[in-house]
Formats: sequence, C-alpha cells, structure tokens
Amino acid sequence: MRFLIVDDDFVCRKLLHEVLSPHGHCDQAFDGEEAIDAVRLALEDGRPYDLIMLDIMMPKTDGHQALDKIRQMEFEHGIYGSDQVKVVMATALVDAKHCIQSFREGCESYVTKPLRPKQVIQQVRDLLGESMKTLPGESEFSATTPAASEEFGIRCLIVDDSNTSRELLRAMLRPHAQCSFAYDGREAVDAVRLAMDDGQPFDLIFMDIMMPGMDGHEALRSIRALESERGVRGSDCARVIMTTALADSKHCMKSFREGCECYLTKPVSEDQLFAKMRELGLSAEKDRTAT
Repeated sequence: MRFLIVDDDFVCRKLLHEVLSPHGHCDQAFDGEEAIDAVRLALEDGRPYDLIMLDIMMPKTDGHQALDKIRQMEFEHGIYGSDQVKVVMATALVDAKHCIQSFREGCESYVTKPLRPKQVIQQVRDLLGESMKTLPGESEFSATTPAASEEFGIRCLIVDDSNTSRELLRAMLRPHAQCSFAYDGREAVDAVRLAMDDGQPFDLIFMDIMMPGMDGHEALRSIRALESERGVRGSDCARVIMTTALADSKHCMKSFREGCECYLTKPVSEDQLFAKMRELGLSAEKDRTAT
C-alpha cells in the first residue's frame, strides 16, 4: 500500500504516519503544491498512491485546489472511477460548505480534527477494504495512542502570513507544544472558536500584527470578546504574545490595551521566546515537572 499524507501541521503528519505506516509506505507533503508534485511523480513512475490524506487549510495551494489538480492529472493518464486514488479530506473547520465542496471535487471521505487513530483507521479501511487487514496489536494501538492534542502539555496557535516566521516558531516550539497555524486574523479567530467548542482551548497564541485582511489587533480584540462571551476571564484566557517586525511603541501600547500579555519584535530568538514563556508560566520545564 502507498499513502500520501498532506498537512502543514507537523503534529498531524506525525500522527497519521504512526497510524498508517504499519500498513504501507507513507510519503509526506507540507502543502498542496508538494502534494501535486508527489502525485505527478507517482503517476509517471507507474506507482500511483492508493490513498491520500489531504488537509484543506494550507498556505498557497490549499486542499481543494490540490484535489482538483490531482483529478485532472489522473484524467490525463486515463485513470477514472474506482481506479483513482482514494482521498480523505481533513480539516479543523466544521463547515458544511467545505464538506460539500470536497465531495463535489472528488474526495471519498471527510474527517474533522483533532484526528483520532481509531477514526482514521476505520475511514481508510472502509475505502480500501480487504487491502487494509487488521494487524496484530492494532486494537491496542488505537486505544492507547494519544490524540495529537494529548501529546504535549501546551496547545499553541501560531498566526502569521509569513511561512518563514511560522516555520521558525514551529521549529523552536516543536519539542514543547502542539502547534496549530492560521494565516491571517480571521482564520485565527475561527481556530480559537473551534478549539473552545471542542473543549480544548489554546494555552498560547503567537499573533503577528501586520497581516492582510484582519490584522493582529482586530483578531486579538475578537478573541478577547469571544472569551468574554464564553465566560472565560483572567488567568483562564489564552496567553497572547504579539509579534511584529515594526519596533513601534504605538503598536506595543495598543497591543497591551487590547489584552496581550507580551510583545516580541522579529526576528524572534529562542532565548527571547522561552524567557517570555517562563514569565507566563508556560515553560517546557514546568510542564515536565508537573507530569
């Protein structure tokens, strides 16, 4: 069996790899463009994928665009119907329009995050049938492997329209936190709302200020208003660290008035980052001693 895992979130890719790798070879792609390239190469080599786990919300080429291009390539290679790769769309956005659009574009299944190993295995088995036999110890794995949200003590949302900035923060935080991502203020507010609906609110938010559409200031106000509406106040609120390349005191003062706890200028250094986290009581050292 050959699988392709497509997700810009490292934790999701890691979880899916652990679930699927016992059943076959797993390739991974960070975004839609990488996924399209991987499928093209697989088709040209005559070794197409059996199944693709495809995230929807990704930078540049998203899951919808990637799926559309994948189906076009299969058509060009004379691959139709049941011979096409099976595609499971995944997203943190519980939105009927995304689900309907995905099925119109040719996906076979649709799952919402946070992903659960048992749910993923069942979806894949439903699509691949006898090809996905139960492996020794699989039931134990499904019952005991933690969901992505349980792997780390800190749940973190990184909000930035710059891929470089997101990757820098992700690299520093990866050993200590589960990181999710948003690419502008509106996505950040949606992500916070969904996390609260799931009963797994973010502990820490890194919020860039200068973003297209809804900027960091407006997003922070909306997040604080959302917390207030849900009765979340004081120390129970998400800690927010504003980040910006603009060393401007007016942005700093405005951010604190709107409810942020810290303010960092880019490029953010690892020493600065963890010093601020310790100030907020979110240090990795604390998490390890607490457990």
